[in-house]
Amino acid sequence: MEGGGAPIRVLVVDDSLITVQTITSILQADPSLRVVGTSLDGEHALRAAQDLRPDVITMDINMPRMDGIEATRQIVRQLGIPIVIVSAYASANSVAIQTLQALIDGAIESVQKPSGEIGIDLDLVGAELIAKVKAAAKIGSRSRDRAGVAAPPRAEPSRMRPWRSMEPAGVGLVALGVSTGGPSTLERFVPLLPGDFPAPIVLVIHMPPVFIPILASNLASRSRIAVEVARQGQVLRPGAMVIGPAGTHLTVTRDLRVRLEDGAPVNGCLPSVDVLFESIARHVPGRSLGVVLTGMGRDGARGLAAMKDKGDVTAAQDEATSVVYGMPKAAAISGAAAYEVALPDLGQFLLSCVAR
Repeated sequence: MEGGGAPIRVLVVDDSLITVQTITSILQADPSLRVVGTSLDGEHALRAAQDLRPDVITMDINMPRMDGIEATRQIVRQLGIPIVIVSAYASANSVAIQTLQALIDGAIESVQKPSGEIGIDLDLVGAELIAKVKAAAKIGSRSRDRAGVAAPPRAEPSRMRPWRSMEPAGVGLVALGVSTGGPSTLERFVPLLPGDFPAPIVLVIHMPPVFIPILASNLASRSRIAVEVARQGQVLRPGAMVIGPAGTHLTVTRDLRVRLEDGAPVNGCLPSVDVLFESIARHVPGRSLGVVLTGMGRDGARGLAAMKDKGDVTAAQDEATSVVYGMPKAAAISGAAAYEVALPDLGQFLLSCVAR
């Protein structure tokens, strides 16, 4: 057990008994994890979650009586237990859409079943599954801590200022970086932006390739601004957001065009927020805004510092509204982020920055 504490208690949910047995075997091979219950459908999973109060739940999507989307929605809303989706989202577009919806509804992460619904070869992604369950448990622990009366003290003093103290910046380009918790975070503020938003928006999100076009389509259908996957050479225009495709770095040229560049992962990420921000600092200095949103790790902090050094406006999401206060924290404690913004204020903050 990590740190000598109690094991992480996991509820495993899947309509395939073989898959349940496989996931249970994978998780219990790690001494810091303990499977405390299993369910074969969403209704039973909801009751088991209420009775057992596990630290983490692994959740299938397609199940009888109540599917994983509705079960996730109810468990997150009622109990706040972190959920890792385990589904065959690469095998069918409908499953990918459903998995993304579960992430929008509050699931923390997802793991792909390698060969379809019957997860007999889940051992191929066993290390990923274990890592994401452990990360979800830490998120759940921090969420429970925040539910108390007093806010937890910062590990490091913040150098950020309240954004409402800033003068209108009149920036001509907005760049966002986000990772874990990204789908639900984007759903909270992108649809609120006006259709005549006066600057282009570029976004890097850490997600598997199958989700990026679905995310763009989903946001486009709910938003007044245009949203699409970035294309090579595309001209960035006001009132539109482009999302970097997975497997390539997204950069911006001096004449505000998209450049997609091959390269090795940076901070383990492809695309990388640092690469996007550094290209903006290099090619569009002094007239842009960079914001680091929820996510694990520290991708974006170095690039945000480069933007700040060139006179750009920089900000990070606050701890209270971040699903994972990793990337924003790195940007905050390094001094790269000048302003701190809560998620409910993010739309108004962007509008304030682009106002002239």
